[in-house]
Formats: sequence, structure tokens, C-alpha cells
Amino acid sequence: MSKENGSPSSSYSWQPFVTSANIFLQKTNEHVLQGLNPGGIYQAIWCRDAAYILKDWFLSGNIDGVMQHIYQIWSHQIEPNKEKVVYGRGSPEMKFSAEVAVIEKEKEFQGALPTTIYQAGFSEVYGLNPDIDSTALVISTTSWILARTIKQQYSDDTFFSSSSALSSSETSTVIASEHSADYVSALLSKVGITDPQKVVDFAVPRMLKAIEHLKSRDIDNDGLLEQSHNEDWMDTALRAGKIVYSQGCWLLALSDLSSLLSKLDRRKESDRLIHLAEKTIFGVEQKLWSEQDGCYIDIQESHNSDIYRILTQDISFYLIGISQNTVNDSLGVHHRRVNNKQIIEDQEKEQRQDEKEKLIDPSLHKRAISTLDAIRNRAWKEKWPLVTETELKRTGPWVLKPYQYHNHTFWPWTTGIEMLARSRFNKVDECEILLAKLASEGHPHLHAFYEWINPITDQASGAYPFRTGITAIRIAIADILEKINSESASHTFKQ
Repeated sequence: MSKENGSPSSSYSWQPFVTSANIFLQKTNEHVLQGLNPGGIYQAIWCRDAAYILKDWFLSGNIDGVMQHIYQIWSHQIEPNKEKVVYGRGSPEMKFSAEVAVIEKEKEFQGALPTTIYQAGFSEVYGLNPDIDSTALVISTTSWILARTIKQQYSDDTFFSSSSALSSSETSTVIASEHSADYVSALLSKVGITDPQKVVDFAVPRMLKAIEHLKSRDIDNDGLLEQSHNEDWMDTALRAGKIVYSQGCWLLALSDLSSLLSKLDRRKESDRLIHLAEKTIFGVEQKLWSEQDGCYIDIQESHNSDIYRILTQDISFYLIGISQNTVNDSLGVHHRRVNNKQIIEDQEKEQRQDEKEKLIDPSLHKRAISTLDAIRNRAWKEKWPLVTETELKRTGPWVLKPYQYHNHTFWPWTTGIEMLARSRFNKVDECEILLAKLASEGHPHLHAFYEWINPITDQASGAYPFRTGITAIRIAIADILEKINSESASHTFKQ
């Protein structure tokens, strides 16, 4: 791929990846639209997981279902005297014991989304405080989707089902099952709001309130959000302090909501969020970049142990955050499908005018490449991309043995995230390696269907099928295929 703009290079053959990607999409289509819950043993709605599932639904054409559930999730935003909220089950400060939030605590949580929505009138915050990622990721996905619904008609902006420069046999498996999408939409048609403009009117004020809650998590005003133990997706690792992954989620929320507000001609509010994003990036570069390690790395703090730093696979999320809605992001909010030579010329003009500041700073690009190299060198074991480079020092609420759950295991979910980050920064050969591991041809089931896998025994565990992992991988594939399609069409029409 070209190092200047992230476009596929004519010297690199994408055919093996395209073939594998289409097979993967075909095999996973039926699992995507079966529910908003993560799947398997998990029946409730987890906000962070729902962010990926909703984006995949949108890419697959299930627009009505997406609008219904965006409305549903934001209806559960925490407010005083609204619905029962329990909290603290994952907090060592609370001895891993849940309590019902009283009104004073609800006021502290106000504006956040819960970790889990169990049923009408009952939600849970897993840690001592609401997860940063649960709220931030739903802001990001909601904004990302709504920005597209107000820009174009659905059929013109649905990437999995749009035309491409690839042959019809290659693209046919990209299209999600129309029957499944229609079925889900029919079931939801009378449940809530499907009009995108009404969803915009409902969700935007709530997202702005959620931004204020997240901003309040920057306790020392350095641009970085602080968290207590187990207040992110890795809910047994006891991570507390300044976590790179969480800053990446925060950046996604700021970038995508800023783009939506810009589309709504709310420039002042949009610019404010851009300023917050710039402050966060500055904070990460100052405090979470390790020159010695050649990568970004958490500063974990605890009252019960010394400060320590460990490389985790999910630091790649920050790389997605800094590249969101830039020229590196092939599904960015400014993206438009190429149809003819005139549109190509118009696109290039629009990019020059509207994306003058949408380029990644060369120093950030260099650090991103170094970080991806560090992940491969330190966290990949026998081509297994592991979630932590070493065994965890301690875990809770459950004591985890090595190669169990979050302790030095293979997670298809975060591997999908890493694949997306590598796509953004031109590591195409490594995307092929990761997809091959996720597709795991020759095994009874795709590795991607499982929650996590023991890299020593190749034994899969957790929920099956784990919809979060499936959708995260599909989103990464969509990003890569769109990159290929756009570049191929542009090259064709320019000749």
C-alpha cells in the first residue's frame, strides 16, 4: 500500500485477502442480525458490544433496526430517579459486591450509559464508576451512523451492499442477507422510532450530556480520562489509571460527534469537541508514549500495588482514534462512493477543501507504525496475537490462571480491532495473517465465533457465537474492502 495515503498499491495483490474476506462474510452473515446482545450465554445488552453490532447492522442494510436500538439504548442513559441502577460488582474498592445506586450516586453517574441493560427499568454499572468505553463507543457509533443518514439516502451509503470495482462474484458475498434484515426490521417496526431525523433530535442532546460526564473523568485536567479498576472491557484485569484503550474510545466519541455536529451546522459545538480531542492526543503523546518501549503503554495505578506498565493488544484502539475521519479511514464520514470520472474530480476537490486538516501528523504516523511493530514483536506468540504480552500480576473478581479469559489469551474481538488499526496504517500483509488466524480454516468452527481461546491448547471458551468479535472483524474487513474498491475505481476512471 502507498505510505502517503493508505491506498492499495498496484504492486500488492489483494486477491488472497479479498477471497478470504468474502468467505468470512458469507459464513458470518446469519449470526449478525440475530440480536443486539453479545450472543451465547449473554442475553442482556452490553453497551460497548452493541456499538459494534449496530455498526455492522448499518453496513448490512438493517437501517430501521439500527434506529430502533439507538433510540432504545439512549433511553437508558443514567439520570436521577429514572430507573434502578446497581453498581460495584467489579470493584475491589467495594469488595466486588454490588449495591443499588442512591440518588446522590445517580447524580455522579448522570449522563453516562450503563455497562449492561438487563430489562426495562434495570441496568448495571459494573465498576465503581461507569465504564468509559461503554459510553464513548455508543456516542461514536450513534454519531457515525446518523452523520451518514443525513448525508445520503440509505442505499447510497450502505457499504456492504454498494457497488465496487471487484467482480460480481467477489462482491456477492459481501451483501448481507436481505431476508434477515427485513425480518428483524419487521419485528421492530412498531417498537420505537425509525425516522433518522427524530433519532437525531432525541440522541444529540443526550450525547452532549454524555460528553460532559466523560470530560469530568479527567480529574487532573491533563486531557486524559482516569478510571478505577475494571471500568473497561477487560473487566478482570484490575486496570486503573490512565489507560491507552480508554483514551482511544474517548477520541472516537469526540471525532464522530464533532463530524455529526458539523453536518448539522453546529460549528461552535463541533469545534469545541475538536479542541478536546487535540488536548487528549497531546496528553497521550506526553504521558502514555514510551520511548523505551517504542509504543504507547498504560500507566496503571493502584492503591494496592506499585505502578506498572504492560503492553496490551487494545492499545491499537488509540491508533484507530487518531485516524478516525482522516484520509486513512476509508469509511470516514467524508467518504463518497465513486461512480464516474466527474465524481472523482469532485471528491478530490472536496477533500482538498474539507479535509485540509484531516491528515495524520507524520510524527503520530511514525509512532503508530512503531506501536504496531511492538505489538507484533511482543504480543504475538507463534502467530497468536494475544491480549496481553505477559501474564497478569493479579486479577479480580476472579483469580485467573494463565491462558484463561483476559490472562494472556487470544481474543478474536480485539484481534479484529488490531486488524482495523493495521489497515489504517498500511500493514496489509499482517491483516492477512490475522484474518487467517481468525478464519482458522480446517478447524470445526471459525476461531472468530468464540469469545476467547487458549493459545497453548487451541481450546475455545466463553460465549458462542460471540457476536461482538464477529462484528468487529466484519467492520475491519469493510474498511479494507472499501479501501480496495475506492482505489480500484479511482484508478479505472482516471485512465
